[in-house]
Amino acid sequence: MKTVEEIELIEERFKQRYKLKKAVNMIISEIITVLGVVSFNFIWNYDNDGLLTFRWMTVDGTVYTTLISFVFVIVDMFEIIRYTELTKENVYFMRLSAAVAEGLIFCVVLLSQLPISPEHMHIFRFDMFNMHIVIPILMIGSFIFNDSPLGKLSFIDRLRGCWFVTIYALIILILILTGIIPSEQIPYFFLDVYNMPYLTALGCFGFIYALSLLLSLCLSELNRKLSWVWFKGIN
Repeated sequence: MKTVEEIELIEERFKQRYKLKKAVNMIISEIITVLGVVSFNFIWNYDNDGLLTFRWMTVDGTVYTTLISFVFVIVDMFEIIRYTELTKENVYFMRLSAAVAEGLIFCVVLLSQLPISPEHMHIFRFDMFNMHIVIPILMIGSFIFNDSPLGKLSFIDRLRGCWFVTIYALIILILILTGIIPSEQIPYFFLDVYNMPYLTALGCFGFIYALSLLLSLCLSELNRKLSWVWFKGIN
């Protein structure tokens, strides 16, 4: 049985690790915020597409992740000062959906570099490298190690990790089907529903959504199992 002094020492170590964990997350969130703002500004001025810039999932995902990261800079700062956990269920799934979106962006860019891909990205352009490589790695790593897990998640909860992907797919399809986005400006070949077999389009959508769901499952499980490394060895 531990003495009062030993318990107090453990609590002090836990508090120090907790604050270090939040400080690291805050710094990573600050980096993501800066990279997101700079990269978006770069692509907005470089491509000069106006509002059509938002047709790309990478752009929308980066904006979403940047906003979430900015909010977490403030949240982490408050948690460090007050030593109080503010992460709630809805906030957790917002972070998970951002990590899933970034994971999907990372997977898509890897697939796009294959010789069989009809779309080859200029991945080493400043904004493209940040939005497809750096920000996804930072966001995924930050979520896995720094977010407070909710425990085992149900299948429905895993779907909540696909919020962003679902909303993006619905909006982009509506814009394409209503002609607001002209055919020559359709962002991805599998979204060109008028000029490709329906089964091919459905197969692409099914693959992407299944990949998103798999990412939601894997990232939430990794978070549940690895977020505790911050407090390993305290006892």
